Amino acid sequence: MDNREIDQLILQIPQNDSHFHEFYNKTKTIVFAYIMSIIKNYDDSSDILQEVYIKIYLAAQNYQSQKKPLAWIFTIARNECYFFLRKRQLNIEYDDQLSLPQSMNMDTKLILEELFTALNDQERQVIIMHSLWGLKHLEIASLLEIPLSTSLSSYHRGMKKMKEVWRKNQ
Repeated sequence: MDNREIDQLILQIPQNDSHFHEFYNKTKTIVFAYIMSIIKNYDDSSDILQEVYIKIYLAAQNYQSQKKPLAWIFTIARNECYFFLRKRQLNIEYDDQLSLPQSMNMDTKLILEELFTALNDQERQVIIMHSLWGLKHLEIASLLEIPLSTSLSSYHRGMKKMKEVWRKNQ
């Protein structure tokens, strides 16, 4: 996924809805993974994803071209996640358990649940951003507004925890 291409798609959304659909299809997976790393619930993350794209669609007319459009997108997603958590906390205490689709294989589900619970939020976010999205630690530090050293240590600490959990399950 090319930053320039995403940037251009966002700029073209107000002129033509087909650009929005293309933008959505190119970015939905990484945005969903980011939301899921914060919310840890598949259904709630799906709902928040839709809210994020509604906000992006509405904000596209005021969007200014940037070198890192994903930072803009992740900021919207992060704010939606925090809004959701604050709203939910007012109603009931937030359930910190990972919720995955019912159709997922039970063994896979158990391993993922154990891996998710072994990591703290920051470790989970850094690992997803680096391993799945291919972002460099400098980019991750910028997006999460943390020092570079914190990104690196969170990644290494989280990977060590995951290896320990994996060995335990073998």
